[in-house]
Amino acid sequence: MGMEETEIAVIGAGPSGLIAAYEASRRGLKVTVLEEHREIGVPCHCAGLLSINGLNRIGVPYNGIYVLNRIRGARFFSPSNISFTVEWEKPIACVVDRRLFDLFLAEQAYKNGSLIKLKSKVNRARRDRNKWFLEVSGGNVVGAKLLIDAEGAMPKIPRMVGIKTHDTKRLLKGIQADLLVSNLNPDYVEIYFGRTIAPNFFAWVIPLDDEVARVGLACNTSDVRDKLLKFIKKRFTKSSQDKLEYLKYYSGLVITCGPIDRTYWDGLLIVGDSAGHTKPISGGGVIFGGVCAKIAGTVASMAIKNDKIEREFLKTYENEWKSKIGKEIKTALLIRKILNNLSDKNLDKIFSIAIKEEIHKNIVAGEWDIDYQATTLIKALKWRILRLLPIIFRVFYSMIGETTKIYK
Repeated sequence: MGMEETEIAVIGAGPSGLIAAYEASRRGLKVTVLEEHREIGVPCHCAGLLSINGLNRIGVPYNGIYVLNRIRGARFFSPSNISFTVEWEKPIACVVDRRLFDLFLAEQAYKNGSLIKLKSKVNRARRDRNKWFLEVSGGNVVGAKLLIDAEGAMPKIPRMVGIKTHDTKRLLKGIQADLLVSNLNPDYVEIYFGRTIAPNFFAWVIPLDDEVARVGLACNTSDVRDKLLKFIKKRFTKSSQDKLEYLKYYSGLVITCGPIDRTYWDGLLIVGDSAGHTKPISGGGVIFGGVCAKIAGTVASMAIKNDKIEREFLKTYENEWKSKIGKEIKTALLIRKILNNLSDKNLDKIFSIAIKEEIHKNIVAGEWDIDYQATTLIKALKWRILRLLPIIFRVFYSMIGETTKIYK
């Protein structure tokens, strides 16, 4: 059994892990990234729609080879097909090939000194005398002063030290497929709401180009695949003669329930999906995870250089990421709870009000940020939220009723 020493060990070579590794290694630290799969970016669990503002935030160019398409608008559909469109003069988002995107991040980390080890699943982790000992597949052991956990939606390492992670029952099941379709406008994504379509979430159509669409949905029921096939048939087949060519299937978990209670411990920082650094309204995690990963890499390097790897100092990490995205997540969680409790009838009413009040025009006219969705929505509504209060009050009443039933 071999023994390898490093200063910082990063578990998981997804975007959050690779960005954290890059930030630490470019500051002169010895960093080892441990990835259980044999390839970077595989398997893919992401829709790949990233904002241009968000890419700027995490220091990633929006014109790399990983960019498949650029999006300048979104079309929203209510349960009864009431719709409105939000569009800009210039693209505000990119659709990326996640494999190539992750490979770009891996190359950046590697060029700055990070060692990336594939087929290196961490089977067990223990901390002894201010040092981590990681038992890796193949019988090797990696010793590290500090550990950055970026395992994904179902992390094991935090639970080993007694940190409570997400209950898997609270996570949504997501599935999507790449389809060869006709009559596709590559400039617009489509978002569909409705309890029969995707309970507690929505369905999406993301054009990769003018012929291929990434179509998916997430929900809290077990028949997610059946719901996707039903949605695809409704959206893309007008007659029995219409045929679709399925190119790929993807599946994964979607986190909309917010961050875990604690994202640090002695010699440990937790980032990305492991920490619940996702947007509660849309479930996206690359940008918020990347923002937090940059902070994690910076704090980790400071901790090593100053020999302060205990939780008292590492709490700085949590304080900093909360100052960046904490308020947005809290507001978005409230909006997500309201959305989860809206009936299809109330959703239709909200769409009708939004169209009548021309809220979509306010969004375009203002400083729209598709990462800070809750903040942007509230700014766009302004006094118009008064029109929605009767619906919101009914939703809160139903939520109180549900709580009473549970704890009676």
